[in-house]
Amino acid sequence: MWILQSAFLILCLLATPACHGAVYPKPLPKELRAGLEDYAREHGQHPVPYILGLFDDHDVVFLGEIHYLHHDARLPESLIKRLYNRGVRVFATEFGRCEDQTRIDSLVTAPEWDEALARAIQFDQSVEWGYQEYVDIYFHAWLLNQSLPEGAAPFRVLGLNDSPDWSQVRTREDFDDPAIMATVWSGGGEHRWAEVILQAVASGNKVLVYCGIHRAFTRYRQPVVIDGKFVRLDDTRMGNHVYRAIGDRAVTVFLHAPWPGPRGYDDERVHPAGGVIDALMLARPGGPRTVAFDLAGSPFGEIRPRDCVYMHGYEDFKLSDFCDGWMYVKPISDYEGVRPIPDWINESNLARARRQTPTLAAREYSAAEFNAMIARNADMRRVCARLR
Repeated sequence: MWILQSAFLILCLLATPACHGAVYPKPLPKELRAGLEDYAREHGQHPVPYILGLFDDHDVVFLGEIHYLHHDARLPESLIKRLYNRGVRVFATEFGRCEDQTRIDSLVTAPEWDEALARAIQFDQSVEWGYQEYVDIYFHAWLLNQSLPEGAAPFRVLGLNDSPDWSQVRTREDFDDPAIMATVWSGGGEHRWAEVILQAVASGNKVLVYCGIHRAFTRYRQPVVIDGKFVRLDDTRMGNHVYRAIGDRAVTVFLHAPWPGPRGYDDERVHPAGGVIDALMLARPGGPRTVAFDLAGSPFGEIRPRDCVYMHGYEDFKLSDFCDGWMYVKPISDYEGVRPIPDWINESNLARARRQTPTLAAREYSAAEFNAMIARNADMRRVCARLR
């Protein structure tokens, strides 16, 4: 064990800031690589059985993504039927509004699939979220429900999100005005999202939650970092609220993706986990392996990144502080974005899109310009271009 700990210390000391060219993860010391590879081989699983197995001991499993990644957004498709067969009949998503629950229930239990309604629900959640993979989550829930015998309990998709009114924001300064932002959110907040999940659990359900990683934090308290300066640790994310209510019955799995650098959440992206996992997978004789694994009690959990925003506020930040499980699919250089829906913004909804976009520059966009922005946001090859 001391050899592995020494190797981790060496990696921490050798960590360097990101540069503007292509960035490769540092090669791992032989002992460290062998220890990680042994653990992944002996304890790692394919992501689907790994996630299903977490429900043996937990009531709520959070899957935390960074957004826009095609393979992450397709994961629910692989899980929904298997979840149901496992007795997990509730899927909660950030990408739907709590206000729309009646519409969502109607959509996924209707005798015929209604693509227009699915897209309307998605549009009402966010005028900028016009991506097919997120709409398809509803379709796969509907498809499962169509296959169930008469009288069987349906698979449910719960919308968690608020209904913000972005038309209340007119200038950049408005984002920093508590009174204006209070009118935007109108009493919402992630504590309300947590209440939806906890109500489902109180009714005897187990819940898979699919959302952004920051909302998925359970034990981990997220650093607030402004202009490179640590301000405080935040424990008000959705997962934090759930964890306070049910403790270790809730767990967080991170879907491997780039992290923000140490200067803040708008900093250049770096390899997650100090590049250790990427270096391990890229150096495997058989090539990278799709795998998921626990962090607690593992050599992966002892990784101590020193090049990311998430280390702030922690005297000895390590990966097992950040989350409970990890899912690796493929090299970051192979990542692809989700698919923009053609003509998502058009003349029929352009006026509303202009009112309800939080992107102030888009208030004057044409439909074509809006759609170009939506496509650009999901261009993950551009976002991940530096990372190998």
